[in-house]
Amino acid sequence: MSERLFIRLGQTAEQACSWLVWSEQEQEIIGSGELNNASALSTLTERAGNRGVDVLVPASSITLTEVDLPEKSQRQAIKALPFMLEENLAQNVDELHFVTGPRNGDALSIAVVAHEQMQMWIEWLSDAGLKAKCIVPDCLALPLADCDWAAMTLGKEVLLRTGAGSGVSLSQNWLDMALPQLLIADTQTTVAGYTELQLAGTQIKAQPLDLPMLVLAKGLLNAPMNLLSGVYKPKKEYGKHLLLWRNAAIAFAVVIVLALVNKGLNIHQMNTAADELQAQSEQIYKQVVPGSSRVVNLRSQMGSYVRTLQGGGSGTQFFVMLSGMQDAFAQVPALKPTTLRFDSNRNEIRMQVTAKNYEQIEKFKEIVARSYQLTGGAMNSGESEVTSTLTIRSK
Repeated sequence: MSERLFIRLGQTAEQACSWLVWSEQEQEIIGSGELNNASALSTLTERAGNRGVDVLVPASSITLTEVDLPEKSQRQAIKALPFMLEENLAQNVDELHFVTGPRNGDALSIAVVAHEQMQMWIEWLSDAGLKAKCIVPDCLALPLADCDWAAMTLGKEVLLRTGAGSGVSLSQNWLDMALPQLLIADTQTTVAGYTELQLAGTQIKAQPLDLPMLVLAKGLLNAPMNLLSGVYKPKKEYGKHLLLWRNAAIAFAVVIVLALVNKGLNIHQMNTAADELQAQSEQIYKQVVPGSSRVVNLRSQMGSYVRTLQGGGSGTQFFVMLSGMQDAFAQVPALKPTTLRFDSNRNEIRMQVTAKNYEQIEKFKEIVARSYQLTGGAMNSGESEVTSTLTIRSK
């Protein structure tokens, strides 16, 4: 059910506040009442839920006037409005809030209200956990109903709407005195009357009798002015909804960043491992290929060397055997092959090696013999090295 809460505030915190809940869908009153003062507004918080409320304020707190301003000059002159009205206002223009309304020809409707009064109304609502989506002078919520004016008695006051954007709120005691000042001489003024009342010099056209707050609630939906403008304009609701998702968005961004960092670390680790394997392979190549000092393309150079060793035969077995001796070369890094020959028909590698001492050659032979048949030739000792010939076959 689509329900709206309407509240009419007083000029001071001590004055009564009226309220009404209206169902637009069912076109019926859900509830209504009157609060003793502004401090009781908190009793309406639950009725409002999370929705903004429609607020009416007494026209007696506001100056509704007109200024002669051609439409084509409005955009340039709008900032000068306070100074155009300064002589007719009792307060300093810096203390006042100005709101433009509808125009009638060159006449532009203006609402003027003190900042102090606006801030007070907003504070009452905020303290009660209520948020206004509009604040409208009560007399401008009276529907004109094809008449010149509209009028209603509300407590000890009479609300008069005297045009699209003009009106007043008068004490009944002042009505007879003020009315002649509002009427245009020699003109018949028709008035849409929403309560029983007499206005001398006017033609009352009685409207269906309803609760005053219901009349104002329905009329507020088409009100020509909203005092929540300028510095009081509410922030866009989508900002609020975005805030609700902000934490989730931040968390999601953090997860993405961490995932990318983790992926980057994995790639770095893989690249590091690949570099280490490449360096290790190049070191082994330099060990098994005598005279090799520079490696540009390991695969190509190794393939070329194998073809040289075996006269163009298949080098698959050579790589298998060489891989099997990798651990031996790693554990005896001082041992170097000076010549290397592979016989593919016999699956045999013959190599001459040099080392610093007999023990290194013996250790190398011991490690290789675990996986291959190994025949060692005599070991010869030179000035600074020991040489030997080794024949290695598959088991």
